[in-house]
Amino acid sequence: MARIVVIGAGAAGMSAASRAKRLKPSNEVIVFDSSRWVSFALCGIPYYIGGEVSELEDLLYYPPEEFTKRGIDLRLGKAVVEVDPDSKTLAYKDVKTGSVEKITWDKLVLATGARSKAPKIWPEVREAENVFYIVHLDSGKYIKDYAKALGPGKRAIVVGSGYVGLEIADALMKLGLKVTVLEALEQVAPRVLDPELAKALEARLRESGVEVVTSAPVEQFEIVNGKARAAVTPKGRFEGDMFVLGVGIEPNNDLAVQLKLRLGASGAVITDDHTLSSNPDVYAVGDVAEHRDLVTGQMVWRPFAQVANKMGHVAGSNLGGVESVFPGSVGTSAFKVFGMVVARTGLSKPEAEKYGFKPVEVSLEAGTKAHYIAGGSELTLKVVADEKTGRLLGAQAIGLDDSVFWRVNTVAALLTTKGTVWDLFVADYGYQPLLAPVWDPLVVAARLLMRTFGEKPFK
Repeated sequence: MARIVVIGAGAAGMSAASRAKRLKPSNEVIVFDSSRWVSFALCGIPYYIGGEVSELEDLLYYPPEEFTKRGIDLRLGKAVVEVDPDSKTLAYKDVKTGSVEKITWDKLVLATGARSKAPKIWPEVREAENVFYIVHLDSGKYIKDYAKALGPGKRAIVVGSGYVGLEIADALMKLGLKVTVLEALEQVAPRVLDPELAKALEARLRESGVEVVTSAPVEQFEIVNGKARAAVTPKGRFEGDMFVLGVGIEPNNDLAVQLKLRLGASGAVITDDHTLSSNPDVYAVGDVAEHRDLVTGQMVWRPFAQVANKMGHVAGSNLGGVESVFPGSVGTSAFKVFGMVVARTGLSKPEAEKYGFKPVEVSLEAGTKAHYIAGGSELTLKVVADEKTGRLLGAQAIGLDDSVFWRVNTVAALLTTKGTVWDLFVADYGYQPLLAPVWDPLVVAARLLMRTFGEKPFK
């Protein structure tokens, strides 16, 4: 019987634990987490704050007792503080009593996730009672409770205009707060959209009542009597009643360093396609791990939920005696704020150039339903392909229709299999007037690309 110890009870850790136990019931599976939560969905925190989700417990995929029924030894409220790769022992501390115990392991799954860099960037905020950043599921409750106690009309300052910051901004406005978003770079959503599409998103934010300030890196926070009073930027002081820092995360790699694992440029653990680290007895999954980008072939760090779940599944399968691989991802992400859907996959044109491709990009605006159907809307779609091979490299889209998300997902599927411009054209998309035009925007994009690439695939 092998003793498998999983450190971290989030999506990746519990996916690994459940799979390893299901496939090989003789495995002894122990899971440690410093919190009281298991199998939680941090991505759902904005919807709890904004009221779409009524209870914090609703963000759990399964309650703790479900995993206990499966024969998994859950040790919640226990923080692993030390790991020795040579003796295969670890020490864990009870977060309430402070008592420390040790345990041995045969196989280890590192699923320690990511952490906010906010306390490092702005150490003055650590003790400020009105400054918040996502640490764990409970962070959602702290933000919501504080915002509701302030009441409508008070001012919230959100630092960062990535998907976390903008989703939090949307949620706080639903509670009646006034919101200012401060972005250090020249555009909103800088890691998701190119400048042109970012302008459309910024316009939507402003129309919805959000004050947006770009090129405004926060230099410091003014703290008075244990509360932040203002964020100081090159563009001036921005006073607020509460502050949410939706910017800057890093791999929670302290234990990985103790284990002497090979780390990538991001600080995350480098893994192979079996999710194994440089130590053959240690797997690394989720936000603490790097994996391969299927477009560039480079190792990347993508702290995305869908990646974490798949990596956990693969690790658990291998630990359960069924060989499984996770070849990598193509960088697909999406969010929806103030009714606008934003999605991307793969590389933008500038990113493709950076990686040595010679990209061709097309951009179009198109309807999402047949032209004779009322109630449709338009989306803006960009698709990028490699001039040399016709291989698809990426896409991004924005619009008010949820099909923005699914069209980018379609491109993501093609990127995963190294699909081409011609694959994008000939794919048999379904047609129904209430749901899509007969010339789907993806087909139109392919036709535009074929003006450069020709009607037939390269030989």
